[in-house]
Amino acid sequence: MSRRPKHDPKESEREILNAAREFLRERPFREMTVDAVMSRTGLKRPAFYVHFRDRHDLALRVTDELGQELSEMIDRWLVGTDLLNDARAAFEGLADVYLRHGAVLRALSDAAGSDEKVEAAYHGLVQLFIEATAKRIIDDQDAGRISAELDAAETARALVWMDERYLTQSFGHTPPADPKRVVDALYNIWISALYGPLAPETGTDRA
Repeated sequence: MSRRPKHDPKESEREILNAAREFLRERPFREMTVDAVMSRTGLKRPAFYVHFRDRHDLALRVTDELGQELSEMIDRWLVGTDLLNDARAAFEGLADVYLRHGAVLRALSDAAGSDEKVEAAYHGLVQLFIEATAKRIIDDQDAGRISAELDAAETARALVWMDERYLTQSFGHTPPADPKRVVDALYNIWISALYGPLAPETGTDRA
């Protein structure tokens, strides 16, 4: 009977990803090496290359996983049917993700300024939110909920990059900001910028 491997491949991959997140919570990306990550696992260095090409590939995977979490939160508003409640739920979800992973997202954001591969991945993630937001603005313009004079693409870009900086600064350091205050600020800015001072009874009508 053949012996079972000491580590299941999926478990090994997850262990390395978790170690990378732990490292980035404490140290900048420029200091992240294969040895530094693997020293936080119970695995040998060769196990790293079973799953990842290099530290850039590892950072891209971390970015992709966090992006999936963020996408689930923003979808609450982008594909929802209740304008005000869905928007607040989306910002609450975003704040929760940043509260749990803010230091890692800050490290990736900082790395984007000096590493082309990380920059491409991180900016690609932000661009997905920009495009989704622009589409939502255009849809609501067509429905008469947002002024047709608003530049959808530029407004989306401004709002999303504002969110990125504000959330990173709010939750990328210790102690983190008060999530409720952050959610209230983002909610009020977005609703006012896109829809004006809507009353709850009129703002919830998405029919």
